Amino acid sequence: MKKRLLSLALCGALLCGALAGCGGNETPSTSQEPSPSQTAEEPKILTTAVSAELNTLYPLNMDVQNNIGTKLCYEGLVNYENGEIVPCLAESWEFSDGGKALTFHLKEGVTFHDGTPFNAEAVKTDFEFAHPNPNFSNISAAAKLESIEVVDEYTVTFHYPNAYFAYLMDFCYPETMVLVSPAVLEEGNYQSMNGVVGTGPYVYEEIVDGDYVRFVRNENYWGEQPYYDEVIVKYIPDASARLQALQSGEIDLIYGSALLTWDDYQQATSLPNIAGAVAESDSKTRNLVLNASGVLSDLKVREAVAYAIDKETLSEGLTYGEETPADHLFPDGIPYTDVELNVVRTYDPEKANALLDEAGWVLNESTGIREKDGQALSLKYTYDSGDALNKSLATAVKSQLATVGINVETEGQEMMTWWQEGVAGNYDLIMWNTEQPYTSPHNYFIPMLSRSPHVPSLPAVEGSDEFLALIEEFQTTDDSARVQEIFNQLLNFDNDNVLDLPLLFVKDMIVYNTDKIAGYDFSSTPMFFDVRLIQPAE
Repeated sequence: MKKRLLSLALCGALLCGALAGCGGNETPSTSQEPSPSQTAEEPKILTTAVSAELNTLYPLNMDVQNNIGTKLCYEGLVNYENGEIVPCLAESWEFSDGGKALTFHLKEGVTFHDGTPFNAEAVKTDFEFAHPNPNFSNISAAAKLESIEVVDEYTVTFHYPNAYFAYLMDFCYPETMVLVSPAVLEEGNYQSMNGVVGTGPYVYEEIVDGDYVRFVRNENYWGEQPYYDEVIVKYIPDASARLQALQSGEIDLIYGSALLTWDDYQQATSLPNIAGAVAESDSKTRNLVLNASGVLSDLKVREAVAYAIDKETLSEGLTYGEETPADHLFPDGIPYTDVELNVVRTYDPEKANALLDEAGWVLNESTGIREKDGQALSLKYTYDSGDALNKSLATAVKSQLATVGINVETEGQEMMTWWQEGVAGNYDLIMWNTEQPYTSPHNYFIPMLSRSPHVPSLPAVEGSDEFLALIEEFQTTDDSARVQEIFNQLLNFDNDNVLDLPLLFVKDMIVYNTDKIAGYDFSSTPMFFDVRLIQPAE
């Protein structure tokens, strides 16, 4: 197998995640015995697995596969913890010039993994590179930049055309708005970098194609040193094979809703020496976008879809009740989203059938599918095949809609294909989840202007011009009262017109070998794994 060190250029484009050192070129052991008798000379190694290789762990795009690795090697200026923005590589910050200038005071004495100093010039280089990147077009803190001023070696000011309530929240992305060594950047190249080089607690040391990536502890890390000397992330694409690897001791843990279904979780925790934990806070919302430009152009049909889906059954049948039914778009506790909706649609198949009748869709008794003007009521449902639960969820929704005469064809797609097809409008239903608390609701709505599945759908909806104008407006104010008014209107318009159909609030989880791990303390952004939150078994 060919081995590559991090100094070599890697190919592709993805993103996201969070995750350890001894050197040498031999394949590291990934099935060590438990460590009660471990000596000081024996490295402490943690091994996990992903379903896609971490060969493009760059902060250029967002990919759930990277959620396991990004916090290992990257850090941002600030972090989001328990509803508050807290320091990381920036020790403090302040706004000036009427909210149009944001100044960061940087931590001193930090270096990137390649020895490059972290300072104001590095910050300037990184974000001037991010500014024109089309993948950052929905992150206003990068996209709306007018200039970056180096005040002194450890002070940098970002200048914007207007005040905006969410600039600082935009810097909380742990997968994109992070700092990389300027040495890995290539002007105009938004697909790859010349290595995975951040300031984090681990160095991306080695990759073996088709097998594993090895992270080693950053001995020059500015913060508290983590417990593990190495973290090894194995490439095991098959879910059942990952569970077998956990049971055999080949790996020590599996993390996150992207890699585990709730059946996987139940199966794993029934095994001897395997335990699990579920995060208390919701990560995001499993959500369907409905394309109003096609067969779903009639609001009555979109409403019928909403009334025909039994979220309680989805919750119990697919998640054992762990993921609760979503009757609004965002999980509780997110600013500006506690909005009283004009209508809350609950499971009511009789109402769904009545709406379809009113819309002129007549049930063909021989096929069980409704028809109108010779056309069958058939919907194309697409989803990202990289998320573990998406296939089962699509199958369950297909079954439920069939009971009211709606045929559904489901199609799992590779992440980039799914995204491109969605933005192009090649779907009727698409699984398009909300994001993290620090991105919501603003960065869920901003893509509706240019780069989301809503873009081809909205022109068919009456009143969408005013809806889009409100999205433009909230990006120009830091008046919290006006921001709240705008989101009251946006969330109700979205719900009234069934542009989105939230299904379940996502919970993230972990399963682990109790010989190696005693527990895990989830962060307030549980989608991202943080190795420092593991409680090792002593």
